[in-house]
Amino acid sequence: MTDQHQGGCHCGAVRYSFSEAPEFTFYCHCTDCQKTTGSPFSIELMIKDEGFVTTGTLGSYVVMGDSGKPVTRWFCPTCGSGVYLECAADPGYVFLKVGSLDDAGWVEPQMHIFTATKQPWLKLDDGLPTYDKAPDL
Repeated sequence: MTDQHQGGCHCGAVRYSFSEAPEFTFYCHCTDCQKTTGSPFSIELMIKDEGFVTTGTLGSYVVMGDSGKPVTRWFCPTCGSGVYLECAADPGYVFLKVGSLDDAGWVEPQMHIFTATKQPWLKLDDGLPTYDKAPDL
C-alpha cells in the first residue's frame, strides 16, 4: 500500500497521516476498548510508528495492559476522541482507531482479539479467527 491515509479527532484539532500498510487489522473486545469507545469493541490498525505523523495537541494516560506492560492511550483533549494507543509490549507500532480515519472503506478486519471479555450478546458470525487474548503473531 502506498496510498496516503489521513484522519483525526471529531473536532478536527488533531490530525494524522500514514502510508504504511497495516501489519494487522482487528476487532478488539478487551474491557479497556469497550470503556474507551462506549461500544462492545474497537476496530484497530496496527501500523509502524515511523511513518505515522500527527499534528495538534494530544492528551494521554497510561494503563496496564494484559501483558503487564503499560499501554498509552492518546486522545484529543478538546473533544475527547480516542485516536490511537501505544503498547509497550509492541514497541515500534501504534494501534490506530479505525473510526478516526477520514475514509475507512478500505479497511478489512482480519481477526477478533480478547474475545474472552466480549459481550455475551454479541454474535461473531463473520468467519474471522478469534483469540481469547492477543495472539502471538
